[in-house]
Amino acid sequence: MEAIREMTKQENRSSAEGARRASGAEDRWPFDEPPDPEVPERPERRKFTAEYKIKILAEADACETHGEIGALLRREGLYSSSLSKWRQRQRAVELDALSPPSAGPSPTRLFPSRKESPISSAR
Repeated sequence: MEAIREMTKQENRSSAEGARRASGAEDRWPFDEPPDPEVPERPERRKFTAEYKIKILAEADACETHGEIGALLRREGLYSSSLSKWRQRQRAVELDALSPPSAGPSPTRLFPSRKESPISSAR
């Protein structure tokens, strides 16, 4: 390790020695400091609110020139797959809102608990 350190110092000294002296930076090996042991065992998953998703979808729809959506995704730290999933879900909700309601009472109102179900009483 020491041999590698000395070779690296000699190689870098010729090209960056003046810059180091001018900036006052020390001549040290970048791996002298141990890595930070405080790393979470499992990263916490991000959770996006509905308002945030709607805002991002509106911004993405307003993009007109080539590359604007990519810049938006980089700025927000998002993946394009998230944007496409949000669009699919938004379309599904809009279609559900436009479809007519089903006829008759919902099954949960007919049999709120299993005890009242005619199937369980037949047993």
